[in-house]
Amino acid sequence: MIIDCHTHIFPPFIRDNREPLIKADSAFRLLYDSTKAKLAGAAELVEQMDRSGVDQTVVFGFPWSDPELMRRHNDYVGEAASRFPDRLLPFVCVDPRAQKAAAEVERCLVGGMRGVGELAFYTEVLDSSVVDMLEPIASSCRNYRVPLMLH
Repeated sequence: MIIDCHTHIFPPFIRDNREPLIKADSAFRLLYDSTKAKLAGAAELVEQMDRSGVDQTVVFGFPWSDPELMRRHNDYVGEAASRFPDRLLPFVCVDPRAQKAAAEVERCLVGGMRGVGELAFYTEVLDSSVVDMLEPIASSCRNYRVPLMLH
């Protein structure tokens, strides 16, 4: 069995609004400013998995700084996994610095997501303050016995 353990998927409302989101979110701009950086949806990913011989993929959204965008993107990931339950393994993705990150992790794990990640630190150094900040999220992972993926 071949499992891809790191794939972002994007709902139409993000794919269709790439430019404003690049301007609004510095982390998104860092990774997706280039048009060569593809924004794929769930169905497109599954088609590519079929062509490439990938059996399952761990999927997640993006660590948005906007809590509403973060919630909507996580909802899309969960819905996508419901459409392709044998192919997509959904992880909740949050910005760990966001005020409601731990609550969003809890909401999504209760809803059936299979792990947490990627938690991204694109520009920060991982030091003891980051470890302290991650504790509420790590605690949820321990309670639900799910993996935590850091980038």
